[in-house]
Amino acid sequence: MTIIKIPSVKNEPKFSLTFLILSVLLMHYSIVYGNNSKIDSLNKALTEASNDSIRYEINLNIALQLEATDFDSAMIYYNNCIDIANTNNWTSKKAQAFINIGYAYMYEKHSKRAGEFLSEGLKLYMEANDSVGIMRSYYNLGYFYGTFEDFPKAIENFRKAEEFAQVLKQEKLLANIFNNLGLMYNYIGQYYLANKYNFKSLELSEKNGDKAVGYTHINIGLNFREEGNFEESIEYHLKALAIFKESGEKQNIALSLKSIGDDYFDYNLDSAIRYYNKAYLIYKELNDIVSISRHFMLLGNINYKRNNLKAADSNYKKAIEIFPANGSRKLLFSIYSNIVELNLHLIDSVGANRLQLLRETLSYANKMNEIALEIGSFKMETESYEKLYRTYMKFGDSQQAIIYAQKYIHAKDSHFSEQKQKTITELQTKYETDKKELEISLLNTEKELINTELAQSDSQRKIQLITIHVLIIGFVVVFIFIFIILKFYRQTKRSNSKLVSQHDIISKQKEEKEVLLKEIHHRVKNNLQLISSLLNLQTQNIEDESIISAIADSQSRIEAMVLIHQKLYLGANISSVDFKDYTLQLLDQISGLYPELKEVERKVIAHDIKLDIDTSVPIGLILSELITNAFKYSFANKKGSIVITLTKDEHDYVLVVHDSGPGLPKDFDPSTTSSIGLHLVRRLSRQLYGTSRYEYENGSKFIINFTDTLGRRKKE
Repeated sequence: MTIIKIPSVKNEPKFSLTFLILSVLLMHYSIVYGNNSKIDSLNKALTEASNDSIRYEINLNIALQLEATDFDSAMIYYNNCIDIANTNNWTSKKAQAFINIGYAYMYEKHSKRAGEFLSEGLKLYMEANDSVGIMRSYYNLGYFYGTFEDFPKAIENFRKAEEFAQVLKQEKLLANIFNNLGLMYNYIGQYYLANKYNFKSLELSEKNGDKAVGYTHINIGLNFREEGNFEESIEYHLKALAIFKESGEKQNIALSLKSIGDDYFDYNLDSAIRYYNKAYLIYKELNDIVSISRHFMLLGNINYKRNNLKAADSNYKKAIEIFPANGSRKLLFSIYSNIVELNLHLIDSVGANRLQLLRETLSYANKMNEIALEIGSFKMETESYEKLYRTYMKFGDSQQAIIYAQKYIHAKDSHFSEQKQKTITELQTKYETDKKELEISLLNTEKELINTELAQSDSQRKIQLITIHVLIIGFVVVFIFIFIILKFYRQTKRSNSKLVSQHDIISKQKEEKEVLLKEIHHRVKNNLQLISSLLNLQTQNIEDESIISAIADSQSRIEAMVLIHQKLYLGANISSVDFKDYTLQLLDQISGLYPELKEVERKVIAHDIKLDIDTSVPIGLILSELITNAFKYSFANKKGSIVITLTKDEHDYVLVVHDSGPGLPKDFDPSTTSSIGLHLVRRLSRQLYGTSRYEYENGSKFIINFTDTLGRRKKE
């Protein structure tokens, strides 16, 4: 993914009375010394400058002219600016010089010195109480950290710049801030927040006629692609392509073409190659080495997908070979990741070269981890631990494999907890916003009506918070228990390694492992049932029907997971669940809660499809939500039918839940509904790299497209 940042707001000399005097002097010397360079003219003007304001402006202009060609000389003129500012106690002008020096160091790729001068410039603007300078300094620091790929710090500074821009009503800069915030959130995997800010940027840019609107279209497309919405992604990337073609910006035309190729990658490789090659021709013309390196990586991905592994390996090695020393760390991470994935696929078939290939793979996986920790990306860190775990498994080093498996689980758990907290914060923010809007709209109504509406809103918020907290507690208990079992499994593995390798003992170990895994599923089931029982006890002291209903819904979701683990430990196959058998039992379980609907016909259509546990749990939760909704709302006359169908095409599945009820309102939109259950269905679908949609066809029809575990790993 290519970084698309709106340019920085480096402090250029301001137009003032002194600058107008400077302009007159420059015009005079341009006439008298027409054959001299612009810098010579500026130096001539400097010798006759009448006051410090003019001298400051001239020194700043000369330094700007020299930055790209003579860094040391530029620093002399910038230091002249600082001396003039110190003499006159011009704190803001001194800050301006520090900011420009910071950018000069940044262009020289001297990140430490750049950060020091940019931070010092911010302190000086704060000392001068210069709000505009403070705002621009925070923006510049955000741009600086984004350039050097420290995304959390970039977000922190852009958010501070946003606060000042809102107060100062700087709409153009605010559009740039929103665009960059969207991109930073994209890089750390928070796509909802990314699109939230990118659409804010698009609204302001279109309002003000900003030419940077093309960049925003590309970033919005990137977010849609990460969420699996390829049609929307292509639409926004085509809009960006049209904008850049109109302005003749070759670099951005190539970027748009490459982005469209990315959109086609998952379902039309021929179209993807066509757009990649169009972009490559432009990058080659521009001698853009970083983008050319990326192009070879993308060709490697296509050859890997087509199982042309030798060509894929050659493409990836070419990408590494030409990758420049100052290239994007994020792109380098992606190249390493693809090489590791290819090598893991090849290791079991290379024979004598297996050890050498394993060492190479481990080296690349460690480099991935270094980049992830340096950048501070949860998503990249989790991916690097997963690659290290798999590599050590191939090595046969179970001790190191377990260490990285634990880190992988911990990273995923940390990210999950953070996302949960952010969800709670968003719900609270939404509640406060709705409350204010309600107060405004009902300003002239009776006070009693306002209080009633606010009380209802407060009750809904409490229900949501209780449900979220209960779910969080449940998931934490499950994760703690899994960690304990993993530790127990590690101890068992050590004991097994001491046993001799005779055939009869190996067979015995295999049987013991199956018993242990069944015991794991049995204990997980018991713990989930304990949580359900605790929830049931909680309802005995609650009279609010809405809270009781919310807790009952949570119990239903837990029971769906209980059933999965029960089937795993009772069945002959401990690694997968028979979909049809599970769904029929889940239907019986949920319908038992509604004895008055015993005449409702229940039917499951699936041809011997088995799902692994990573897929079964979210599918079980989705089915629980949709079946419960059907029994609650679809059979008012106590008759009807519910049909559940699952079809499979390699790694892609289509799940359809169809009831004969009256359906949902015509203007129903699953993406905007306030129902926690339907939000859960959409989130679980994205977790499975899938999508969900609603149709009406003689009743409600929910269609879930998703991918199994192996398919998701290939996409990663």
